[in-house]
Amino acid sequence: MAAASGEDAIRWDTQPLAAWTARHAAGQLLSLGGRQTHYVVKGSGKPVILLHGFFFDSSVWCHNLDHLARSHRVYALDLWGFGYSARTTQPGYALYSQQLAAFMQALDIEQATLVGQSLGGGVAIRFSVQHPDKVDKLVLVDSAGLANPNPLAARLLSLPRVGEALLNLPGNALRKKMLKDFFLYRPETLSPELFRQLTAAQKIAGTTASALALMRRGVADKLEGALQRLAALGLPTLIVWGAQDRATPLALGQRMHQLLPGSSLCVIQNAGHVPNLEQPALFNARVDAFLREETHPASRQPPPFSGLNHD
Repeated sequence: MAAASGEDAIRWDTQPLAAWTARHAAGQLLSLGGRQTHYVVKGSGKPVILLHGFFFDSSVWCHNLDHLARSHRVYALDLWGFGYSARTTQPGYALYSQQLAAFMQALDIEQATLVGQSLGGGVAIRFSVQHPDKVDKLVLVDSAGLANPNPLAARLLSLPRVGEALLNLPGNALRKKMLKDFFLYRPETLSPELFRQLTAAQKIAGTTASALALMRRGVADKLEGALQRLAALGLPTLIVWGAQDRATPLALGQRMHQLLPGSSLCVIQNAGHVPNLEQPALFNARVDAFLREETHPASRQPPPFSGLNHD
């Protein structure tokens, strides 16, 4: 506990990548095109790759990885700019698709199921359209991709110098407020231990520049054309959405479901933008069932689970 308290005093965006990785990273490292990529891998079987959303890293899957790894080989990847992967000032779907392709090639993964939350969902959509032969199934969790006006707080962070000043304020108050106001429906989900786990890598120098570059480029919600191309592929797709998502409202999940004929929409109650964190048992059960399905999910209705709505 004393060590954690001491680290709480370390300011955001100050620590060298190599030293902080050696101190805290739970997984393995790859060099892809000269850039460090951190990932966690567990289990055996068909490959599943988990792609985190904005503000998060591979730790966002901490309640899901072990369960899904009971029947699959599961990889949780840190996208460049986040977690313990290299920082970048040019983040976006093009770069992340390149990273994912290089990752799969380096580990000899010919085909995988992609599970993407928020930004990671957008990456999964873009990659699936570019490399349909490399994707077996798709799970989109409160996914980015459709037009979604930024809230006032996001517009403030996008202002020159304002975002840097706010994100680099000492202490935890701002990050806790962001998580509770925009990402979580049940604030009690955010225990002190989980907060440290989710934000530890944000102490790495360059994190603020990477995050703000992504926000200011405004690329997250520009995938309607890609969704139309994805629909033509007929890829088995499960859409999972937190019913009380304030960052990407449920109406966007319903719209995505309409754009992807044959997809299944699973609405998880009492959950916000990260239902995999807030309702892990329900999330794990539904995703695990989808991963185990041998037939195209459009051919039958998904099995019911308590606490979930299926549309």
